Amino acid sequence: MQFLGAAGKLESMSQRMRRIRANLIYLRQPLRKFLPLLAALIVLLIAGSFAFHHLYEKEPLGYLRALYITYCLVFMEHLIEFPDHWLLQAFYFLLPALGLVVILDGFVRFGYHLLRRDESGHEWVCAMAKTYSGHVVLCGLGRVGRRTLEQLIALGEDVVVLEKNPDNINITFAERNDIAVMIGSGREEGILDDLNVAEAKSIICATDDDLVNLETALDARKAKPGIRVVLRMFDQEMASKVRDAIGISLAFSTAAQAAPLFATSSSDRSIVNSFYVGEQLLVVAKLLVNPESQLIGRSIREISGDSHVFFLSHERAGVENRFPDGNVDFMLGDELVVQTESATLKVLHELNKDERPY
Repeated sequence: MQFLGAAGKLESMSQRMRRIRANLIYLRQPLRKFLPLLAALIVLLIAGSFAFHHLYEKEPLGYLRALYITYCLVFMEHLIEFPDHWLLQAFYFLLPALGLVVILDGFVRFGYHLLRRDESGHEWVCAMAKTYSGHVVLCGLGRVGRRTLEQLIALGEDVVVLEKNPDNINITFAERNDIAVMIGSGREEGILDDLNVAEAKSIICATDDDLVNLETALDARKAKPGIRVVLRMFDQEMASKVRDAIGISLAFSTAAQAAPLFATSSSDRSIVNSFYVGEQLLVVAKLLVNPESQLIGRSIREISGDSHVFFLSHERAGVENRFPDGNVDFMLGDELVVQTESATLKVLHELNKDERPY
């Protein structure tokens, strides 16, 4: 618990530091607009110090004192008698006015920029994205995108989201978890740069538009040739061609991913998941050791070796043990979660004396 508490504090500190960096990046824009005025004031201060040093007649002024006198004029503070030379008189009237303009402009510009800051706005999200390195860019926050984001958060990944619909209800979930969401489309010029794709480790294109997903993936590869791309496509045949032709890390069809689960679940009620590894279909199933089961008294290692079954979980008397030791012997009432081939699962049902698993 102490370790988890320390990890939470470190994460919180990291998030605070990231927000500080984002604020500094966010203020670059008003700073760039403010710099010309500030530069003009500095030039006048330097020119004024030279002018007072050489032209002031009532007493000798060193360069440092002349600079200080010029600086004080910006704030309407007069340290010496009114000069006789016309240029110094011009400084007397010009510097306070310019100083007032610069000071007010700076306060208004930076204050307005900070006070009107919208953390869902493009500028702020862009600033937050610039603070990330090795993050994941998720394009699309629909149903698939929302589930993907939940898993990325559970994995502890840094994520920046791109979503075209500002009214998407899933944006609230993302912002509640401190995930920056930029409103826009992957087709917009320069938007991947705003998401800092050049520093990202992967991009997930999960919108409901195959063409947008493909175009975004290609643009991401152009911005960073080695980036890992995960591409969602509705046409599985097209997904396979794209994966082979362009070298996309993963290109998959949601329908193709769901089809094995629908089919296997309808044939066997114990199956909770299924997926392909290459051409081989694997299933994940839950079993309850029955009174007549031939598993009773046999060990996990024995069954695993005989049947090529991987035991993910073993639960007894309400106590769950994930990835159990091979020496554990089965007892009546044990609950098991196994991963195996569908044909092997039928053999397990026979050993367990399951009457109607379908």
